[in-house]
Amino acid sequence: MNIGENIRRIRIEKHMTQKELGEKLGGISQQQIGRWENGDKNPKIETVIKIARALGVPVSYLNDSLGWLKEPKYMPLEKKLEQIGYTLGENEDGYLWINYPDGTLEVTMDELSSLESDTDSYLTFKLEELKKKNAKDFRPYKK
Repeated sequence: MNIGENIRRIRIEKHMTQKELGEKLGGISQQQIGRWENGDKNPKIETVIKIARALGVPVSYLNDSLGWLKEPKYMPLEKKLEQIGYTLGENEDGYLWINYPDGTLEVTMDELSSLESDTDSYLTFKLEELKKKNAKDFRPYKK
């Protein structure tokens, strides 16, 4: 599914009209919402984040082709952060931020991408460490 189809599907699941979604987005027209849903236009990344917030879903539910937002085989960065009490967002100027328990930190897409990569690298490191620690229980595949 493309981003427009996902917006429409989730909006309908939430029993929300295009007009109501537009109002939650600060006065975006019903026609503009329709253009996105029909695939005539795609919203900017900043707008995708606002749409996700308005629909109450992670950004990755709307679009899985944005690099760090991509829905990987496992959980995307946004879900990982939410599990440990952090959230992603953006301010009125379109700047991305991470909401910490005690404040917010403005970040760039490159920093989020790096965080995703570092998270995956650390998990790989910890898995290898676990394998070494429990070597007697490790069963290699036969070649």
